[in-house]
Amino acid sequence: MYIAPPNDSLIRKYDDLFTSFELEKKDTLIVEIPEDVVEKGGVSAITDLLKALQHKPHMIERMLFSFKMNFVEKGTGLPFPESYWKSKLEYCRWFHKLAQAPLAMFFLEDDDCRFYTLAGDLLADGTLEVKYECERKQLVLFTGESLQTLMQRLFDACWWMLIYCYASGFDPKVYIEAMLADIDLPLTYEEVYEAFIKDLENGQFSNFH
Repeated sequence: MYIAPPNDSLIRKYDDLFTSFELEKKDTLIVEIPEDVVEKGGVSAITDLLKALQHKPHMIERMLFSFKMNFVEKGTGLPFPESYWKSKLEYCRWFHKLAQAPLAMFFLEDDDCRFYTLAGDLLADGTLEVKYECERKQLVLFTGESLQTLMQRLFDACWWMLIYCYASGFDPKVYIEAMLADIDLPLTYEEVYEAFIKDLENGQFSNFH
């Protein structure tokens, strides 16, 4: 089950990148996003990369948690400090737009970025209650509707990860369990996997290539 068909031109577009990552034994992939792309809400730099990566099954595990985000100023091309873009609400919203590919959070290196894919819009809207334990650490409180929203989004991310890896021969269970443990919401791998198998048996993936 592939998100993009095997003959899609974008798959070949990333051949050199994947080859370099593998041969040079890299563990980090710098993903450079210009400021104006964030302003426009464009996320294809990551979603297209993930579509192509699905056709390189031996690379999937290698690239988990490897995408390091680098946001650059339009005009100068100079990178913004991490402290700058993490303090800007528009970047929180931009990360949530990656929900177009819910499993993207499994490839982001930074734990804040992974959380923003789940809740960036809620943080930007002030829906979540945030308490600061110290200068660099914040505690986000989930209650009521926001908790249900986050649980559904986390479920979707894990469910899509199972779909993404289904044809690859790679079992992402240990990584899904780690993600669930890290975010610590009342959701288990077994719940996600049971739903995935049920959907598989019911032919829910007929639109995939």
